[in-house]
Amino acid sequence: MTKKDITREIIGNVLIPMGFVSGENINSCWFIRKFKNSKGETARLVVEFYTRGWDKRLFMVINSYSGRCSSYGIEDIVPDSSENGFPCATLKEYKLAIEAYGDILKQYGRDFFKKISKPPLENDYFREEDDFRLFKEHDLLAQKFLTEHQLDISQIKAEDAIQIIKKIILEMQGESFEQCRNTILELSAFYGSVLGNRHKCRWVMHNCRTHFTCTLNFYSKSGPSLSLHKDISVAWKEGVDKLDSLIIDSL
Repeated sequence: MTKKDITREIIGNVLIPMGFVSGENINSCWFIRKFKNSKGETARLVVEFYTRGWDKRLFMVINSYSGRCSSYGIEDIVPDSSENGFPCATLKEYKLAIEAYGDILKQYGRDFFKKISKPPLENDYFREEDDFRLFKEHDLLAQKFLTEHQLDISQIKAEDAIQIIKKIILEMQGESFEQCRNTILELSAFYGSVLGNRHKCRWVMHNCRTHFTCTLNFYSKSGPSLSLHKDISVAWKEGVDKLDSLIIDSL
């Protein structure tokens, strides 16, 4: 048996009954569970393993995405423990290590997964659903914004668009994130359209395994990958001067 076969069999017997499915690539094997959290938002749990090369020890990490991303090790799961990994220099040692992690997941996994699946009480974050909306509806969102503000996008440069965004962000000071969510998505789509008029770029959904996130990517190798809705939300929280870094004149 290969290491992936051992992992899939031993850990799979523990996690698959809990709703996980297995996934793998050329170098590793992991287990993922997709579900709706208590707010009805898309959430995921990912259990994966990695080897620390210099001393050949195996470690397990649990990644949670439920409103926000968090990572956990054994010290978070098992009371009064520390994360030292298990020896895995040989196939026999690797199997013993996987069995040890399997036993830990049997004993603590279900309760721990329930605990880390709870979303934050605050609603001050973008959900995966928001990223998909920006990706799928960016043209509609941009056009809605342009129509409401009577703007001709062909006449708007990047620095002009940033000034428009700054003005609206300042007007939203004091409002809750929930009240600003749709406006920030519209501003992101609007600015993406402004940049798209002058540069070759496209909206992309990235699979980060724990979640999907939407960015505006440039075809030029020197072009950045922009998480516009997140950058604009940071400016709303921390100050509009941060938006100047989004001005792109040439690549």
